Amino acid sequence: MKPAGVRLTFCAWLLLGCLAGLAPAQERTNGFALADFLLVPLRVHLLTATNEPAVHTTLTSNDVTRILGKVNRVWMQAGLTFYLESLRVEPATNTTSFRETVKTNAGALMQLRPAASLSTNVFHVYYLKQFGPNGICIREINFVKDTASLRAVEGGIDEPLPRVTAHELGHALTLPHRQNVTNLLASGTTGTWLNEEEIKQVRASAKERSWVESAAAARQRAEQAQQRKQSAEARALLRRLASIPLTGREADSIKLLSVEPQKSP
Repeated sequence: MKPAGVRLTFCAWLLLGCLAGLAPAQERTNGFALADFLLVPLRVHLLTATNEPAVHTTLTSNDVTRILGKVNRVWMQAGLTFYLESLRVEPATNTTSFRETVKTNAGALMQLRPAASLSTNVFHVYYLKQFGPNGICIREINFVKDTASLRAVEGGIDEPLPRVTAHELGHALTLPHRQNVTNLLASGTTGTWLNEEEIKQVRASAKERSWVESAAAARQRAEQAQQRKQSAEARALLRRLASIPLTGREADSIKLLSVEPQKSP
């Protein structure tokens, strides 16, 4: 059992965050403070295939951490954060029928998904080595090739994979293409900007899903879990909140509390 002082410190930090009010809004958040963010679960799949080089991705868990961090810095302008629900490194299925084509064979891509990791309460991103476009969203299922390349535009992101991933997630959240070269939904560019209507649309789409939670609700559940002495559950919720790329007293305290405490020797 943890000392009472540890539990009080946890609650005191959360109370401090509430009393201090919302974290100061940064310009790139479009006024969204931490409590306004929506937390969206994301399951990432690194597909492997010993018999099909076009499927076998060479990305690692470290790559996923870097990519997701940049994805969330793009999506913070809409007050959205994708937290890593799980990372699956798994053999693709039906690889013998998969061949690289000039145009994507959507059916062949969908058949690559292992049945054991399918779920309807998360967004999915599958990384593989090579197929037609940089990425594609098929019925809210996202595929991204790890060899993606983009045309650089002024103010664009510095790496293709986070942009392609963020772009496809935009489609999963109902956004169509918009061929303004600096926009996130433009085809083939490094642009990341979203306009006001797009932000309203993706937030409305996210809120329609029962498995998307507000940061305020997650923080309240974390506090309640800690009061029930369910520290592991509390930290899991706080890790979701810690994925929000904000700085400030409230965000920093959440990041601190989300870290697994070291055991005494």
